[in-house]
Amino acid sequence: MTGRVFVTGDKHRTFVPLFGLAEKQELRETDILIIAGDAGYVWDKDYPHDVESLEQVFPGIIAFIDGNHENHQILNSFPVSRWMGGNIHRIGARVFHLMRGEVYSIYGRNYFVFGGARSVDKDRRKEGVSWWREEEPSPEEMAYGREQLERYRDEIDFVITHETPLFARGRISRQKPIDGDYCLPEVLEEWYRRMEGAPRFKKWYFGHMHVDQKIAPDLMGLHHLILNAEDETSLRWV
Repeated sequence: MTGRVFVTGDKHRTFVPLFGLAEKQELRETDILIIAGDAGYVWDKDYPHDVESLEQVFPGIIAFIDGNHENHQILNSFPVSRWMGGNIHRIGARVFHLMRGEVYSIYGRNYFVFGGARSVDKDRRKEGVSWWREEEPSPEEMAYGREQLERYRDEIDFVITHETPLFARGRISRQKPIDGDYCLPEVLEEWYRRMEGAPRFKKWYFGHMHVDQKIAPDLMGLHHLILNAEDETSLRWV
């Protein structure tokens, strides 16, 4: 079976981009949409209604990596399943949470994903209600991600993360402060440099910064755009 893979950025529980797709009548059941974190649809006890709505507006699979605006307590309560060669949390029949450091083989391409980030507004949020410590990857998760990246480096086509490689932040006008003890952007830059020159590596997509911006030929931030991962053509909004 063959199909298309689309990638987009933070959605924060909104359905507007999906309702507004001019091509929505042309979407197929074989299409897969990957959200680069902060999907926000698993936020509270009403998440089954959001999942139902997602499955109504998108005919294929919606798969998201986690960001720093997710209910990690609910996400981590789901049993771990397998999909396309990697671990997932199956949130609905066609809505999946892609777990940190996993590699998925989708339509002949391999996708390495790594979610999570630190919230700059956590002091204005309440732990267990609107903020969860698990938003930030643990040392064990980062070690697993590094191990997976090294193991599959020569086979990876695409990388999708929520957080941004450190050097890219200097090229984005919308700045977010980085605490001195927050190392994930630096780790991701190390991983990005490791992927440079890998034989199959084509593109690294990230969310979090709320920009649609190409940082380098193989590095791009996504927010509103919904791009075909393969050729970067964009689905048009109404």
